Amino acid sequence: MMHISDLAIPYLKIAKQNYKIIEKNGVTNETLSRYFTECFNDICSAMSLYKCWVCVRCMELCKFSYGWGDKPDACPTCGEKTIYEVATFQARASYVGETFQWAFWLLLKNQYGIESRPTSDITRLYDLEIRPDVVIEAKGSPKYIVNPDGSHSQLGRAGMTRSDTKKKAFANAKEWSMRFQNGHFFVVTNAIPNELRAYRNDTVKAIYDVTKKNQLESLIFDLKTIGIVGKT
Repeated sequence: MMHISDLAIPYLKIAKQNYKIIEKNGVTNETLSRYFTECFNDICSAMSLYKCWVCVRCMELCKFSYGWGDKPDACPTCGEKTIYEVATFQARASYVGETFQWAFWLLLKNQYGIESRPTSDITRLYDLEIRPDVVIEAKGSPKYIVNPDGSHSQLGRAGMTRSDTKKKAFANAKEWSMRFQNGHFFVVTNAIPNELRAYRNDTVKAIYDVTKKNQLESLIFDLKTIGIVGKT
């Protein structure tokens, strides 16, 4: 099995660099949001996961027409509509998901003294294991990306506001609960749709937007009620 130091490159390094935001200013809605946002920005920069486009017609003519951000209606060089977004989004989902997982792992450990084991390398059902019967699924993603030219590109629905993400989290919880019928499956995210606020059912014990201090503290309280007490 790989050790945390092996798994976390560059995720843990990025989380530690940005955790200084919380160390310096404490836990607030603003610092939590900044912490996760800067982690997302850093992994996208490290892996060049920017939003960009290219004109295929120009490539056929041995010309190069490309740019950062959303694609224009027509190519500024040849005027054709043969412009396509480069599919960095396919890689981005995995990287930002891992980044959110590690950033939250560090927050739990440093701020609350709660140890957990990252498990995304050994199971697809959840991301952090506190006890065999207490697990956390981390579903976070950025709302925008900062491109090399300084432009901001919106990325659509973040976190649990994306329907596919919601379905995957609920399916994972259902499958896991078949093995641990009396277990506790929590979901943490950086964005929750209105219909999932204060949501609980037989398989998902609770969903928390951990960029909100009150929801983060609710998670810590719920963990304490089932015997998870951080080291002081």
